[in-house]
Amino acid sequence: MPIRLIAVDLDGTLLNSAVEISAANREALRAAAERGIEIAIVTGRRFHSARNLLTSLGFPLTLISSNGARISGLDGEVCHRNFLPGAVARRVLSATPQFRPYAVVIYDIGGPGQVMMQHNAALDGPLGWYRKNAPEALLEVADLEAATLPERRDVIQVLFSGPPLLVEPAAPLLQASELASYLNLTWTRYPARNTVLLDVMNRGCTKGAALRIWAERRGIEASEIMAVGDNHNDREMLEFAGLPVVMGNAEPGVCCDGWAVTLSNDEDGVAAAVHQFCL
Repeated sequence: MPIRLIAVDLDGTLLNSAVEISAANREALRAAAERGIEIAIVTGRRFHSARNLLTSLGFPLTLISSNGARISGLDGEVCHRNFLPGAVARRVLSATPQFRPYAVVIYDIGGPGQVMMQHNAALDGPLGWYRKNAPEALLEVADLEAATLPERRDVIQVLFSGPPLLVEPAAPLLQASELASYLNLTWTRYPARNTVLLDVMNRGCTKGAALRIWAERRGIEASEIMAVGDNHNDREMLEFAGLPVVMGNAEPGVCCDGWAVTLSNDEDGVAAAVHQFCL
């Protein structure tokens, strides 16, 4: 069957090491869009962060952000949400006080408070990154658990990020807790940076689940989808797509037998896959 939908991850996939979309990747996706193939960007980034990287592409696309928690157009009009209930998010923080220096609460709002952390969080975790790269979205609070008010709004996710030895133990702790049945835990790993991201999502919230929902709304079969990714949070999306394509720079354990492998993100791997399988 011909490909009708291309689902592409951002970091490590469409973006190169300079966090840019190359001309080759841009033009390959544009050519696919001009042939009537739908383009969906499927990323772990929050909507506002991803949109800033995509607005200059110049062709229609769907943005599935926060590992499947939100589906929208670049105009921000939301057609699907799967957020973590605020009360559950607060219980997650209550169950993990030792990981508070690496904890982030992310909301679906604009401006300060979109990203919330404690002001005394560890600088080798997300706090240093957000202070430098997204200060307009960051709100620093004295007590992250106390500031997570269930009656205010649901959250997109709770994120723990930092050195693996300091963050990875949070997963078995949550899996063994009474909260386990409410949660989906998603890993993104960057061993070269000595960093892991543990996204605590609402139950059933994955890139693959969101891609399935969008494909059904568009009347597109899984066999008509090509998905391209590089990290562990892409696995469900790659498993769902009829044509899974793994980047040459993918983390170990992402690829399965029989899956296609393209060039790396610094070698225009997305463009190579689009030309090989879609154009």
